Amino acid sequence: MAYDSSAEIKARVAASPEQVWFALTDAGALTAWYWPASMDPRAFSDPVAGGRFGVDAGDMGFAGEYREFDPPRRMVQSWRWTGDDRDSRVTIELTPSGDGTDIVIVHDQVDEETAEMYRAGWESCLTRLPGYLATRSAGSR
Repeated sequence: MAYDSSAEIKARVAASPEQVWFALTDAGALTAWYWPASMDPRAFSDPVAGGRFGVDAGDMGFAGEYREFDPPRRMVQSWRWTGDDRDSRVTIELTPSGDGTDIVIVHDQVDEETAEMYRAGWESCLTRLPGYLATRSAGSR
């Protein structure tokens, strides 16, 4: 099987790169937006190069290691879905854009079918991110 496919996902959110970075690296934040709350996810995150992270929602989950860490601009992670026997790679880049942040996620080192599944998964997660960011911003005032 060839692991030379990738999924690229682009999004824009009305929040600063620092706010988005926090949402991507804080364990509590990950449980608030990554999966629906009804799944009761649990997360851990040690947000430094070499640190481990993961989210577990019962029969679904993933874990990995922060390989490159350049807050709040870029991170590269290893990524392993629960039950998989090999890692893939996720690169996330955040770029300030007006009053918000452009997000580019590339999930690679996967086969074509898995790339499409990851694309759909990331797009689903990113639909919940703006709501989390708005709630967090409103709560910090």
